[in-house]
Amino acid sequence: MIAIEQINQQHTKKSFEKRKDALADFYVKNMAAVDPDEYVVLDEFQDALEEQPEANKRDLEISIEDTRHAVNLFFNNQFDEAVAFMEPKANESMYHSLGFATLSFIKAVMTCDEKDVNKAVGLTKVASSVCEKFRKPNNLTDRLVNLSISADENNYTQEQLHAELCYAEALLERALLTFVQDENLMNFIKGAVRSRTCYMSYKKCVQYLVSHFWTDENIRSHYESGVKLGYGTFNLLVSALPQRVLRLVEFAGFSGDRVYALNALKSAAFMHHTLRWPLSALVLLVWNLIVVYCLGTGESDLELSKTLIRTLFMHFPKSSLVLFFAGRYAEIHGNFTKTEELLQKSIDQQSTMRGFHHICFWELMFCNSFQQNWKQAFKYADLLYIENHWSRSSYAYFCASLLIAQNTSDCNANVEENREKILQYMKQVPLLKVKLSGKSLPLEKFCVTKSAQFFNHNFLFIPIYELIYFYGGFSCLANNEIAMKAVLADIESKYKLLAGDSSNVSADDYCLYLFMKAMCLKHLQSPFQAEQCLMEVISRKVDLKVNTYLLSNAYLEIALLHYESGNVESVKNYLTKANNCEILENARIICSNREHIFVFIHLRCG
Repeated sequence: MIAIEQINQQHTKKSFEKRKDALADFYVKNMAAVDPDEYVVLDEFQDALEEQPEANKRDLEISIEDTRHAVNLFFNNQFDEAVAFMEPKANESMYHSLGFATLSFIKAVMTCDEKDVNKAVGLTKVASSVCEKFRKPNNLTDRLVNLSISADENNYTQEQLHAELCYAEALLERALLTFVQDENLMNFIKGAVRSRTCYMSYKKCVQYLVSHFWTDENIRSHYESGVKLGYGTFNLLVSALPQRVLRLVEFAGFSGDRVYALNALKSAAFMHHTLRWPLSALVLLVWNLIVVYCLGTGESDLELSKTLIRTLFMHFPKSSLVLFFAGRYAEIHGNFTKTEELLQKSIDQQSTMRGFHHICFWELMFCNSFQQNWKQAFKYADLLYIENHWSRSSYAYFCASLLIAQNTSDCNANVEENREKILQYMKQVPLLKVKLSGKSLPLEKFCVTKSAQFFNHNFLFIPIYELIYFYGGFSCLANNEIAMKAVLADIESKYKLLAGDSSNVSADDYCLYLFMKAMCLKHLQSPFQAEQCLMEVISRKVDLKVNTYLLSNAYLEIALLHYESGNVESVKNYLTKANNCEILENARIICSNREHIFVFIHLRCG
């Protein structure tokens, strides 16, 4: 793989710094003084309407500036205007076509609505076709020449090189959409083939960036940021796959170098004079503020995230998307009041793209759950269940779990009415299950299993805390001692209520109580007591019938405790035990993150 450093060394004679505009100079000098939680509206922020491209620029430069204008519209909450601006030339200009398709792609990902997905797939097809017209002709002679890595990239025009980059981007979007478009194996195969084609196209783009003699520094810098964004994102996506899958895709020729990917994206995110820098920043924010916490590896670069949020606020101070990430940043730091304030501001900034509201609802649901505001958390879960199509089966289970929490905590709750609602939601869980690329979603399989457990016993014990654990919520609670102590007290009181009502508490419920208590104690800096609870879970392993994931995760959490204390040999021992545990298939969702954690710890323990 070509190192990122090689790319930057090719053009040391010319400095891109001279090309930065006055705004870029302003925020670089003042970045340290701005807090993402204390954003301000600046007169100098990028007003999309003031950035119309000049008529005397060359066609390629004009199309890039047009697309940059659309990106500014998008980040300034003018979604319809961005679409309208790109659409007229979508069938003739590669950048207009790609930009138009990308806006549709973002909407489809947000809603997961079949109509939106199909429309986005169609537009990415059009974008691929338009880009194909501008690519270097690919006849037999060209294919034979391209077999050699030493092929002369200088035979390509700058327009052809950008066409190759745009073509790769369109393929990547289309491949990702193919995986969610339909629930059959054929679409999965099509997506894999397109992913392979996209990957090879990006590899060529990386080579061209290093070897081509560029005559226009500005055009080259836009190309560089695009290559780093695309190839970095591709590598990052591959690196997030489970290890057993990652080994297969790497054998097939794909690369999943996470360090390379993050360095590439970081480099692109700081090329503030280029078209794709804000998109690179968004990918990094999604990774560091969301994905890392779901994978549970603890690799989040919060300092980088803080810097990126500051910079984005300098350019787009009212952006609903940037406000969302600022809210998520506050949530990770345990500032739940600030989280709610920022997320509500994100919602209030625009009403065009309801999908943006949904991602805010998701975080508000968890934020209120952390504070045991069960009624408010249910409100957001129910909105997702009604409006969003990503996983209605999971939303139904969330709704039921929150009503269960409300019934056992709120003395003012309408218990009978809630019980009827719980029954209705639980009945919907298996009926609304969907498939992705021909396979059921792991989370939905888990929810279906827990729904069946509910109907078998007419009861579930603290199901909402299971969901909080799975989504890395205890990492957020860890930074708010008051909220964490309140959660521990709630778990204790619910178990006392259960033990008082039943003379025979099941091993599944008892071990779940011990495990969640251990998670609270761990984050309240009581590792010894936490380990005692986890060891008791392990001692009851033969009695577990449904919650079999608790055994594996108990071993894993002990390994993490010992990792913090520096006991390397013990860490390896408990990781091995965790890996050798037998788990019921439908309980694997809670354990699906452990492979990433194994790799994370092994890399650091040697």
